[in-house]
Amino acid sequence: MRISRFNALDGADKWLLMRAVGWLAVARVMMLAMSFKRLAARLSVSEDSAGREVDPEVLSKVSWAVAAAANNVPWRSDCFPQTIAASKLLQKYGYESTIHLGVERVGDDELAGHAWLTSGDEVVTGRGVDLTRYTKFNL
Repeated sequence: MRISRFNALDGADKWLLMRAVGWLAVARVMMLAMSFKRLAARLSVSEDSAGREVDPEVLSKVSWAVAAAANNVPWRSDCFPQTIAASKLLQKYGYESTIHLGVERVGDDELAGHAWLTSGDEVVTGRGVDLTRYTKFNL
C-alpha cells in the first residue's frame, strides 16, 4: 500500500490496518515457533467470544484490512496466517469465527492446502477459490 493511500484512510481504518499487520506478524511467529498440533490446539480455543450476530460491515472491514496488510508486509502471509490474524481481530470485536483447513489432490501424489475463515455463514478470508473442492477440517 502506498503511503499516499495509507494517509488517505480515516483514523479507524489506519488503526485496523496496523492491527492487522501486527496480528500477521504474531501469526508468522506462532507458525515458526509452534508445532502444528500445538498451534491448532491454541487456535481452536475461543477466548472471550461473545457470539454477537454477524455485522457484514465489520466482516468486510476486517477482510479488507487483513488482505491489504498481507499484500504489503515483507514476509509471506498467505491464507493460513491471514485466517489467524482475522480470527484474532474479530475476537476483539466480540465475534466468533471458525478457521477451516482444506486439502485437495492436485496430482497422483501431491496435495494442496488452503485455509479460510468464516464468521456465521460469511467467508472472511480465503475466498476467491472454489472452497467446495477441498476436503475440510475445522480448528
